[in-house]
Amino acid sequence: MNIKIKHKYKKIFAAIIGLSLLSAGCGGGQQAAPKQVVLNFWKPFEDSSNMEPLLSAYQQKHPNVRIVYTKKNVENYEQDLLNALAAGTGPDIFSINNSWLPAYMDKVTPVPEKVLTYSAFKNAFVDVVDRDFAVNQKVYGVAMSVDSLALYYNKDILGTVGIATPPKTWADLAADVQKIKKADTRGYFTRSGVAIGTNANVNRAVDVLALFMLQRGAKPFSADGTSPTFGQQVQQNGSYSNPGLDGLNYYTSFASPASLNYNWNARSDYSIDAFINGRAAMMYGYSYAADTIKAKNPNLNYDVATVPQPNLDDPSVNFANYWGEVVSKQSKNADVAWDFLRFLASKDTLDKYYAKHKVPSSRKDLISLQIQDPRIGVFANANLTAKSFYKPDQAKMDNIFGRMIDNVILNGLAAERALSQAVQEAGILARE
Repeated sequence: MNIKIKHKYKKIFAAIIGLSLLSAGCGGGQQAAPKQVVLNFWKPFEDSSNMEPLLSAYQQKHPNVRIVYTKKNVENYEQDLLNALAAGTGPDIFSINNSWLPAYMDKVTPVPEKVLTYSAFKNAFVDVVDRDFAVNQKVYGVAMSVDSLALYYNKDILGTVGIATPPKTWADLAADVQKIKKADTRGYFTRSGVAIGTNANVNRAVDVLALFMLQRGAKPFSADGTSPTFGQQVQQNGSYSNPGLDGLNYYTSFASPASLNYNWNARSDYSIDAFINGRAAMMYGYSYAADTIKAKNPNLNYDVATVPQPNLDDPSVNFANYWGEVVSKQSKNADVAWDFLRFLASKDTLDKYYAKHKVPSSRKDLISLQIQDPRIGVFANANLTAKSFYKPDQAKMDNIFGRMIDNVILNGLAAERALSQAVQEAGILARE
């Protein structure tokens, strides 16, 4: 080969090597910077100021991620959400009620195993979250908190009639009502023992009825969710019973003039108002009812207790109604969205959140820290044995249960017929 040509090739080779070294020195061998991600997050109830510290903590660890949080009005939240999803402009992350997942299965995506395994999820959260947000060992949502029903009671009223402690069983509750209730000559209850029995003037009446059915052992639906079973007989302790009917009879007995439990009717005040103004000694309610009481009557001498059980020898059954966070199937950054939710519902994050916000925990490993808390301890403890009632469509199922109560109390139907009609309507709903 010609010497000049050899020299020329040497220069080219040296130039290539030099450029390579220069590129390495300038970071050319490093990985590309992570792409910038924007996550839109919709949630009702929670103020932006409460969420901001949690969002900032995640964003500090992930500078490439920006989370845009929007507090939504719960009154039109679901319609806004469905409209946005239908238009392809919905949020990456959004909240749903714990009973909504069946209706949203085609709109959400499960967490990748690399982000959160089903085993880790099941071990971390209370059982009701597992039942509500996991399907076939795939996790579709996490919850920042869980709220379960408790019994609010007026300490002054109970003390006045000689009741030292709140009722622990159904029989105790019925006996206490007899001691407490007062009515005038027109049949208006000037003082009720407990604010239950009707539909329209009892806060979350359908939840209390569902609680009573579950406490008696009712199974809401078949395992595949296609057939309602809350009206079926079951075999317990060697004999057959109808737990759904038992729950309906017990609930409506408190508004039935033919029952010794009669202490409430359609003329009574709304349940929370009746409790606040002293016309009801007890009511079933969630932890957030305390805010309403504080706002309307801060001097009310009341406390909360676990809900009465049919039999203390059986395992306790409580009822949960809460919200969880899910990731939209439309999200272009689903893995990042799920990583954020894993962080949001982690022990460290929620421990700091609970320190500022008194809400009962969704995590088993934090409930023990809350049980002694005078405001939320009862609710946190109830979460350990809480159940929910499967609903193919929450709004429609709530209407079915509300009509079931009205059919007994207002329309004079026998409880058996009202229950049967509700089962038929639920069956049609499940097949839609």
